Amino acid sequence: MKVDSVVVFGAGRFGSALAKELFIEDIEVMVIDNDEEKIQEISPYVTTAIIADVLDEGAIKELGLRNFDVAVIAIGSNLEASIVAAVESKEYEIPMIYAKAGTDMQARILKKVGVDQVIYPEIELGERLARSISGKSIIEYIHFSEEYSIVEVNSPQNWAGKTLKALDVRNTFNINIIAIRRKDRTIVSPSALEKIEKGDNLIVIGEDQYLKKMEKHV
Repeated sequence: MKVDSVVVFGAGRFGSALAKELFIEDIEVMVIDNDEEKIQEISPYVTTAIIADVLDEGAIKELGLRNFDVAVIAIGSNLEASIVAAVESKEYEIPMIYAKAGTDMQARILKKVGVDQVIYPEIELGERLARSISGKSIIEYIHFSEEYSIVEVNSPQNWAGKTLKALDVRNTFNINIIAIRRKDRTIVSPSALEKIEKGDNLIVIGEDQYLKKMEKHV
């Protein structure tokens, strides 16, 4: 789906950072928050910044939410406001809705009210830092559901020169290699006869339990 416009509910650290980055990428961004100071701070860096309380149904009706391709609910600390923002985004038929959650319980509730994808910024940042400190080979770890993730990992040295067919990672680890980063190019959907080269990074998808199993072997 081509994304031209995004509405971000919440101008905290996560919401502001996300909104600024989207705006840099030439995407129309509207940020909504009930904190006037936060709106003043983010205003120069986005398309539109509006002071509004998502719990005020009248104020929400004036925002033109039906015009947006994606909604990101970055409120976090106020579950009621997150739920209302999700319900409103769904009612205004925004095609894709993301929401920030701090716990699995919050995530389950947000999913029930129509959120397409729940994100855990603090958890993911903590995991990334832990891997960096411990020297793990995992480069990037992206949760895209409660059970499945995508990781980018350094290929094990003893895999060099072997084909994907010979490694048989699907049966060994219950995961799939969906791409290989090799120097200045990326091989998407590599064939079974593709050989791993020294220095390759592998982009892998699978259930979290199996990715953790694989991590112990790389």
